[in-house]
Amino acid sequence: MTSIIKANSLEQAKSRLERVRSEREATEQAARDEAHAIPFGQPNIEGRGNIYKHVQQQWDRTRRLADEEERAADRVDMLEMVEKFKEDNDQLHDVRVVGRTRGASVGAATSVNNLDYFKGKLARMIADNEAAKAWNKTHKDAKRCTFGSKITALRKKVAYLEAVKSKADSTPISEHSQRLIDAGKVSQWKKKPIYYFVNGLRKVALTLDDNGDFQESKRYPAYEEGDRETVQKLLAH
Repeated sequence: MTSIIKANSLEQAKSRLERVRSEREATEQAARDEAHAIPFGQPNIEGRGNIYKHVQQQWDRTRRLADEEERAADRVDMLEMVEKFKEDNDQLHDVRVVGRTRGASVGAATSVNNLDYFKGKLARMIADNEAAKAWNKTHKDAKRCTFGSKITALRKKVAYLEAVKSKADSTPISEHSQRLIDAGKVSQWKKKPIYYFVNGLRKVALTLDDNGDFQESKRYPAYEEGDRETVQKLLAH
């Protein structure tokens, strides 16, 4: 599962971890205090309520909070890993995270905001590839790996993002489209700004045609009948 990481996610995760940890510690201490208040070996009396019931409930809550605390700690670890990844790559603006725990996979998102990052990576990869090929010419028995296929894939990614950025920058916006944007009906996707997601719908987007009018996106179309009706109302002038 790909996670969406917001700017203040780490601070929120740390705050939640601290809150859950404090609640778990307080509940655990309350359970201990209540258990100690019951005379040692005190039996339950038939016909009366279970004198240990509330203590048991407190311990059950403590265990649930401990599980929640572990999940919260995992998320903090994951977000700290994301922050370190971004710090190690100063040209990186958008990250792609698969998973929600410390075992998550972190990488660069395919985003126009990362164009400089990908261009720099491509330049370094080409230089390393040329160095490897030069080495291999004189070291037949100790060849180094080359990066031909990776370079091809990265060139395609850079070309795609450049095309997306160019189209987003050059496509006009009609008055009707601008009114929808200003009214908050659609929101431009910053990572791939040719797409405008319809607010209130799940993964339904519009794109601009050459005249600047919105049209249904082929990549993020509306499938549900209600969603299609909403889209048609937005497109109607």
